[in-house]
Amino acid sequence: MEIILDTSLHCIETASKKEYERLIRQYFKTGPLEKEKILMEQRIEALAYLLEHADFPGLRNQYHALGHSETASILVIPQNLRDMHIRLDQDMVHPAWKKT
Repeated sequence: MEIILDTSLHCIETASKKEYERLIRQYFKTGPLEKEKILMEQRIEALAYLLEHADFPGLRNQYHALGHSETASILVIPQNLRDMHIRLDQDMVHPAWKKT
């Protein structure tokens, strides 16, 4: 599963929060079909995990080091949420996770 994040005007954390909030609003507003509802729930769960567990200062440093001015980044979400990564053109950024 993939989620497109608009990182043209915002850092990865803000872009993730905005997409999370948009999905929550859409979920309750539209009354999606069962198949769409399941997909939206999976995306919401993945973004919530990212927002709760990712080391965003480290992610911002990785983005800055790549020197990209992207219009969008793609959050790639495999079965195991800890293995998610962000694709920027040909580069992949693997988030560091907060120590719990």
